[in-house]
Amino acid sequence: MLNRYALLAAAGFLLMGCNKVQSNPTPSATAGSTVPAPIQALAKAGGIEITGSMDAPQGYQGFLGRYHDQPVPVYLLPDGQHAVIGSLYDAKGGDLTSGPFRDALTPRLDAGLWSSLEKTAWVAEGSNHPKHIVYVFTDTECPYCHRLWQATQPYLQQGDVQIRNIIVAVIAPQSLGRGAAVLAAADPHATYVAHEQHFRDNSPVQVLKDVPEAIRKKIDGNEALMDKLGIDGTPTLLYQDAKGTIRMVPGMPSAATLKTIFGS
Repeated sequence: MLNRYALLAAAGFLLMGCNKVQSNPTPSATAGSTVPAPIQALAKAGGIEITGSMDAPQGYQGFLGRYHDQPVPVYLLPDGQHAVIGSLYDAKGGDLTSGPFRDALTPRLDAGLWSSLEKTAWVAEGSNHPKHIVYVFTDTECPYCHRLWQATQPYLQQGDVQIRNIIVAVIAPQSLGRGAAVLAAADPHATYVAHEQHFRDNSPVQVLKDVPEAIRKKIDGNEALMDKLGIDGTPTLLYQDAKGTIRMVPGMPSAATLKTIFGS
């Protein structure tokens, strides 16, 4: 039996964030007619779902796999008879996997996506007339989302930045009720801030037992876009860089990455 942690480590893609809770946490192997037999056999043996393809060095075939909701690179070896999971390196130690793996996982980020983000149910912080907007998929129960909230407060003081927190409910049973309480509040911003300020203590934002249907639909819509983008956890940030290119940053960003996103 393949070791779960070895597979996750092989991906090289573990992030500081809260993983989305799945209704079926153990993906089953899926294999279409275009997937070679060794890849199908590996998927079946390891409980891996083959979700797509990726670029690979000459002679190899690269595939995207998912194991316990984490992406993993899978290769068919040049002999066509054997399959492996993990990263490939050349004779000089050059990483031949990370770039193609990252590219294959990156969804198409275009103007249509930015328009979709604008239509989600979000809670804004910062400037009312921003020059720079950052969207964050966030769950009220996610400790990494809270860490991000703390880390971004100084940037909001700059006066030209706005963070739009897209509320989802994917982490814990109370996520839906608390997220709904924020969106249903008379002042969602003040309610959201009050929750974050007391995240480690006792949140003053009570979990709604009966979520209004209209609010539920808003959160469902947020999660639908999250799924469309292939986002597996919170927080995940999306922003436009200086050239107008949309960038996605999953997990809790490093201090250097925060400076890149928000400016020094």
